[in-house]
Parts: sequence; C-alpha cells; structure tokens
Amino acid sequence: MKWAVYIVALFGVTLTAAAQELTGRVVDAADGRPLAGAILLAADSTGRQAGYTTTAADGAFRLRPRQGMRAASVEVSMMGYRPQRHTTARLPREIRLEAEAVKIREVEIRAPRLSLRGDTVSYNVASFTEVQDRTIADVLRKMPGIEVEKTGEIRYNGEPINKFYIEGMDLLDGRYSLATNNIRPQDVASVEVLENHQPIKALNDIALSDRAALNLRLSEHARSRWTGSLRGAGGWASDGALWRGSVFAMRMAARSQSMLNLKGDNTGQDPTADLTQLTTDELLGNDFNRYRSPEWFRTELTSAPLAQERTRFNRSVMASADHLWKLTDDYQLSGHVGCGYDRLTSDWAARTLRYLTDGRLEELATEQALLRNRTASGRLRLQANTERLYLRERLSADLAWSDFRSAVGGSYPNQQRASTPSYRVENDLDCILRNERRTLTLSSYVLYLSQPQWLTVERAESGQRQELDIDLVRMNHNAAWALQAGRRWTLQLKGGIAALLRRMGSSLTGVEAAATSVQSRLGQAGGYLQPSVTFRTHQVHLTLDLPLELRHSWLGTRRSTALLWESRAALRWEPAARWRLTAAVTLGESAPDEQQLFTATLLRDYRTLTRGITSFDRTLRRSLSAGANYRNPLSGIFAHALVMRTWSDMPWLSERSYAGDYIVDGWLRRTNRTASWFVAGGANINIDALRGQAGVDVQWQTTRLESIQQGEPMPYRLATLTLSPRFNLRLARWFNTEYRLNYRRSVLGIEQQERSVQHSFDQQLQLHFAPTRQLVIRLTGEHYYTQLTSTQRKHLVLVDASLGWKVGERWELTLTATNLLDRDSYTYTLFDGPSSSSYRYAIRPRNLLLGASWRF
Repeated sequence: MKWAVYIVALFGVTLTAAAQELTGRVVDAADGRPLAGAILLAADSTGRQAGYTTTAADGAFRLRPRQGMRAASVEVSMMGYRPQRHTTARLPREIRLEAEAVKIREVEIRAPRLSLRGDTVSYNVASFTEVQDRTIADVLRKMPGIEVEKTGEIRYNGEPINKFYIEGMDLLDGRYSLATNNIRPQDVASVEVLENHQPIKALNDIALSDRAALNLRLSEHARSRWTGSLRGAGGWASDGALWRGSVFAMRMAARSQSMLNLKGDNTGQDPTADLTQLTTDELLGNDFNRYRSPEWFRTELTSAPLAQERTRFNRSVMASADHLWKLTDDYQLSGHVGCGYDRLTSDWAARTLRYLTDGRLEELATEQALLRNRTASGRLRLQANTERLYLRERLSADLAWSDFRSAVGGSYPNQQRASTPSYRVENDLDCILRNERRTLTLSSYVLYLSQPQWLTVERAESGQRQELDIDLVRMNHNAAWALQAGRRWTLQLKGGIAALLRRMGSSLTGVEAAATSVQSRLGQAGGYLQPSVTFRTHQVHLTLDLPLELRHSWLGTRRSTALLWESRAALRWEPAARWRLTAAVTLGESAPDEQQLFTATLLRDYRTLTRGITSFDRTLRRSLSAGANYRNPLSGIFAHALVMRTWSDMPWLSERSYAGDYIVDGWLRRTNRTASWFVAGGANINIDALRGQAGVDVQWQTTRLESIQQGEPMPYRLATLTLSPRFNLRLARWFNTEYRLNYRRSVLGIEQQERSVQHSFDQQLQLHFAPTRQLVIRLTGEHYYTQLTSTQRKHLVLVDASLGWKVGERWELTLTATNLLDRDSYTYTLFDGPSSSSYRYAIRPRNLLLGASWRF
C-alpha cells in the first residue's frame, strides 16, 4: 500500500519544464478526409533539421524534436499536394493541404536503390534482386551496409540489429530467420533500416540507442491475404536417396499477422536453424537475464570451416507457427510454438600436437559419430507500448533432448554414449511508467532449468559412467527511477535483488582418481544499486555508470560475502550527420562464472576430466575502446572501425596434466594476468552503375595468456588476422556475378619454442546467366587452401551447377548438382590454446536433385 501511495504521489507532480511536443491532424482541404503518410519536417531557428514524423491512418501526428533541440518551424508535404510551412507558434491543430497537379514528363522513371528520410534508410528491394534470389536473405546480402552472418544474424554497419519488424510489428520476437529464409523477394517492396532505434516509446529522449532495427515493407499483393510457397525435390547420391521439401505461408494484415513453416531435408541444409533466437532484449540493461544453459559434456559433432551443407550428413525436420494479434494500436498479444528434429552423422580423423614445456605430445584419433537433437519451444507475450506506459509479459519454455553415439579409434580407442536433455522455463516481466520527465521501471525475471544427463565410455578393458542431475533457479527483481533534469541531464537510480540457486548431483564410476559421488549446492544472493548520469546535447552523449552489488555466495560449506563493483564511462560524439565517434572505459571487479563453480570432478568426454573452481576470488578487469562509424546512404558508402584493449587480473591459472588415458583440466590458485588487443573494421560501397556493391572486413586479435602444463608455467600468445573482401555485380542484363574471399593467418607463440604460423583461405565465385526470362543457369566454384605444416599444404576445389526453368508466374522447375568433382574429404589445421590439430573431414559426395516450387 505504501508503494502504491508513493507511485501515485510521484507521478502526480506536474513539471514546469515540459518537453516540446507538436500534435494535430493533416486533412484534404477539399473534402476534409484524413491524409495518411504526410511528412512533417521540423527545423530549428538556424534551419537545421530538428526531427520528423509521418501522419497515421487518421491523419494524426505527434512530433517531438530531437533531444537538445527546439523546433521553430514545420514543413508539411505529400505527393499530389502543395507543401505548407508554419512556425510552431502558429501551427494549426488541423492542417488542410490543397491538391496540386503533378506534371510528369514522358521519361523513364526508376526508383532509387537507396533513400534517406530522417533516421530511416530505405532499400528498394526490386533494384537489388537478381533472377537467382529465392528468399529475402539472398537480397539482404547484396545491400550496402547490411551483413547477414552464417548464423543468420543481421548486422547494420558492423552492429547487430536490436529488432526485426514486418510492417512495423514484432511477430517473431528475435527468431527472424523464420522470415528471412522463407519470404520471397517479390513479396517485399522495401527494407527499412531504423537507425538509433528505441523500441520502447516511453524511453524516447531518455535512453538513446546505438543499434538499428530492420523493417520489411511488403508489396501490396502480399498484404491482408495468405501468400507463400510449396517446394519439393528428390534425387540421389552415392550414399542413398535425397529429399527436400518445405511449406511456407504467411498472412500480414493491419490487425493480425500469421506465419507457418514446415521443412524437411537430408541434403545437408539445417531447417532447425530457423528456430534460433538471434536478438535478445537489451533495452533495459538486464544483462543478468541473458543466461546461457551450460554444456557439461563435449558431445557435439566437431565442425569444419566449410559451408554446413558440405559436411552435414543429416535427416532434419522443423515445424513452427507464429501469430500476433494487434489488440489496439499500442497493445499486442503474440505466440510461438516450434519443434525440430536433427539427425547427424560425421566421419573425421585428427592429429593433435599438445605443446609441453619439455616437448610435444602427439595423439591420433578417428571418429564415426551419430547425434540426434530434438527440440520443442513455446512462447506467449503480451505487450503494451505507449508514450506513458510500457508493459511486456513473456512466458517461454524451451525443451531439448540430445542423444550421442560415437566409435573412436587411434591412440585411445573407445565407444561413447550420452544423453543430454535440458528443460528450461522462464518468465520475464517489465513495466515502465512515465510522467513527462519522470520514469519508473519495474522488472521481474525468473528462470528454472533442469538437466538430468549422463555419459558412458566403454574401453577394451574398462568402462566409465558420469551422471549429472542439476536443478537451477535464477531470479532478478528490480526497480529504477529516472529523472530528466533540464534538457540535457538524466539521472537514474536502479536497485534490486538477484539470486541463483543450483543443486548439482554428480556420480562418476570407473575413474580411480575422482570422487565417485558428490552432492553440492551453490547459492548466490544479494542486492545491488546502479546509479547512472547521462549528459547529452544534439552532438554529444556522455554516460557514467557505477554498479555496486553486495553478494553472498556459498558452495557446500564454503562461504563468501563480497562487494562487486564496476565503473564505466561512455562517450558518443556526432561531429557531423554522417559521422559517429565513440569511446568507453571500464574498470571493475567480477565474481567467477557460476558454470565454473563446482566441487566434483567431471568426465567431459572419453579423454577429459575437469575440476571446477571452489573459491569466490574476484577478477579485476579493465578495458579501453574507441570506435568510428561513417554512413552516407544516398551514396551507398558505409564504414566502421573499433579498437579495444583489455586487461584481466585473475586469481587462477588454467592447469592441465596428463594421467594415463586422461587429460585433467583444472585451476591453480595463482595470479594470472592476461592482456589482449582487438581491432576490427569494415567498409562497403554501392556501385550503382553495375547494380552491385563491394566491401571488405578485417579483424585482428592478439592475446597474451599463461597456463600450467604438467606442473610447469607456459606463457604463450595467440594472434589471428582475418581479411574478407567481397563484391556482387551485374555486368549485363543476362549476367551477374558474386565473389568472396576469407583469408586467415593464425600464430601460436610459446616462450622458448619455435613460433607456429598457419595460413588458410577460402574463396567462392558464383556466375549467374539468364539468357531468357524463363531460364536461369548458376555455376559455383569454391577453392579452399590450408597449411597443414611448414612444408605441407592442401588445396580443395568444389564445383556446383544448377538450372532453373520458370513455368508461368507461379511454377519453377530446378535441376541441381553439387560437388560435381565428387571430392570426399577436407583437411585443415586449427590452433586451440597451447595445441594444434590437423583434421580430415568427410564431405558430402556428388548430389543430384530435381525439384519444383509453386508460389501462391
């Protein structure tokens, strides 16, 4: 009751210095009907743009100038109407635009590939689409400033997007591969990038965002009706019959959205990847809520640096359904259900060199493995998003079952079996109340995780079994109060309580050096305060944070109470409209990762035993970073750069020893100072004359580390350089090409030993021919180079071809041949800490597929 009285009193206060806000309606002067989509541009007294907005379906608008600026005039314009200009002092509540005839000469009109309106960059999809593109993801890869990672994650000028919308609504809640890998380019009119996007309306002008959002504007024929596609293919390879099929349907209306997916495949593609969560809510700074489920056993199939469809021997099925109801203009209810099945087999061999202080240890291994992954997920979300109230209640469940089988030969022959189910349920509630310059935020998060898992290893003369039974509860409840003090200052105080409780039961048999049965309980509980101050003008944004946490921790009989802290200062400066410069400094102490805290000795796989950390000693971390971001959308030029320097003073050294058939990994209590440099950058440019783009990404990282090998300290340094140029060009109406190169240089330097340097690269060239409107021919060549030793090198060339024939407007027939040269293996070398491994992987043989697709 006291809280209720306090909240009412807090928001009942009327502030004298309210933010400038312009409201009204735009209508047709002749008949008074509302005009939707009219553009209102605000300017300050010097003529600089101060903000913009567009009218809604009822002609209403609400325009707030940018932080630190005040509008002196407003210009209203719309195609087919005479523009008007008003001072803010005399801005009418109802703006009546008069129709004006638009004179168009008899010339060819071509829509621009890119356009800019305020903070929104718009890409014309038709001008980026080529005849071979099947999904909107294929087109996004060609757009300057936009990158699509192998995981499906979308980045804009080097930064991951924070939201993905379809017609302005968040249907998929971060699982946007369901859309990008299935929606046809012909169903999308434009792709909008909303720069500096703040999805929470109540935080406008309070919490600024550096991230962008992506919005798909659909074509008129794809709105308010069911559209989609039906695809099927069958074929053969030397190892059996091939099949692939999919059904995709969506309906995007003004008051509701629906999307249905069903996919099956045994040709190397992974339909279950569409269910991956690619964005997480970082809007309220709740880092505590992003919890990654632990992986206690090393039972995943190792992967080669090839496209996954080259090495996946699979049978996979995925199904999902998503629906969103728009209850009102600001309230939405959405739901998601999905399930997946992924059966994989692999065949590989490896030669591993483990570097010791007195020499090297060589190991040989071969493995044939089978992995079955089954997943089921569900989510229900209610959201209200207004300028006075933000409410989000999300309940989700993620269930996973994995079964692993392998036969290992070489230095340590054995057979492994593992079952690793994981059951996860979580509830996330956020509420923001705003009254002019004051904001109150309430958040509550609860997670429950259960992992009953086991691993068995069978050798010629012995057997081992590791059983785990883990239950975990994690919670975080907090409140934050923010005040805008004047036009440039924002003060915020956030406080809350957080706790983690974990019960771990471990039973290990067949290993003499480890305890057979251990029951332990880990707990972390405490309260925290996070004061922050923000100063901003039109060009400068400076934030100072000082989080403090008093945490009590226990592991079995061990107890610890500590004050954890972190100070952070971040500066963003926009000296010009196209430039953004950033700098940040961080200093603080952190507790050990909860997933490293356990008292048992765990058998991770047939070769590795791991001992956990049993103390709560803290790590001192320091970092400096600086970045630059340039974008000129109208010219299609985008560039970004980041430099980061980090230091860590940790109270433990990683320790590795060798006992019989086992590698024993653990931690030694000893000061461990590490340091690293990270430099990354990229640039790309639109080549309008050739309807294409070119770009390059570069990344360099070096880290100084130290570990204990067989009781002796081993300082070493790892350094990696990657360089990735690319381009796509249309050289003729009937011919276009795409090229990319990925070069990697890795260096492992161990004190008092010869430095190891490894070079590798892969490149891909695609040629697309369209001699007629119905026929499309695609040729693909891939070249992989790897340096196995200082004197041994390996080349691999792969060639694919496909032919597509369009029958009418809806049907298409395809004939595809992959790995025409019928290569059967790929070899490469990898540095992993103080060791190097040379791998040989089996790759898919020559595949032939005949398919058909129908769109509706």
